[in-house]
Amino acid sequence: MHFVHIRLQLWHICPLSRPAMVERPNKWYNYSMKQLLSQLRNVGTPSIYRKGSSLYFQGEVPRFAIIILDGVVKSYTINHDGDEAIVNLHGKGSLIPLAWMNDQTSVALFNYDAVNDVRVLKINKEDFLEALNTPALMREYLDHIVRSQAGSMLRITGLCQSRANAKICYTLYYLMFRYGIEKQSGVFEIDLKLTQSMLANLIGQTRESTAKNLKLLKQSGAVSYVNSTYFIDKSKLEQYLGEDSFRSLELDR
Repeated sequence: MHFVHIRLQLWHICPLSRPAMVERPNKWYNYSMKQLLSQLRNVGTPSIYRKGSSLYFQGEVPRFAIIILDGVVKSYTINHDGDEAIVNLHGKGSLIPLAWMNDQTSVALFNYDAVNDVRVLKINKEDFLEALNTPALMREYLDHIVRSQAGSMLRITGLCQSRANAKICYTLYYLMFRYGIEKQSGVFEIDLKLTQSMLANLIGQTRESTAKNLKLLKQSGAVSYVNSTYFIDKSKLEQYLGEDSFRSLELDR
């Protein structure tokens, strides 16, 4: 399987442990559109969605776009049995609904709900598109789209795996690149309030199977978790997956 290589960066191997974490300054770790955000703050409207509230309904015609400033949003569909199927999780720096923002659809393709309290910036589509008339801001946006696409490739690869533990590994690897904060050299924190039930839903497995395989990953030293926060040793997870080519994949932070 081939992936587009977006920059080369090798991370140092270090023990995975909860103590002795070196806190680094909070930043837009998965969000390089700092100039674009600065521009949009002048025309956007800050807002808060409380945990469990809806941002968009599937099929709704959006009145504005959203950039997530803090918190987690899940996109999902409801199947014929009435069960929820999570499509993706959207953290700090995500733009939603992306297809609508790019005039690929006139409605929201999925339901979007706040997993926890979410701070956002609401933006009119016209203001957003006008900002993209500036070449530097357009370049930032295109870089964001490319990174999102590369991350989606990892997500799809995980869903294509036949074994539950491989599905979990690829999904955590994807979430690490999209939303991980490096706490130690080579150790990343994923703080998406990701419960085992949500992870199971993301990969289409039962909660019991997911919990069992997470324990095996924890024993390998590739993954550690406290409550709904995960810590990933990038090098060890790559070794566990046996995907050396992923070492050259970097989604800028």
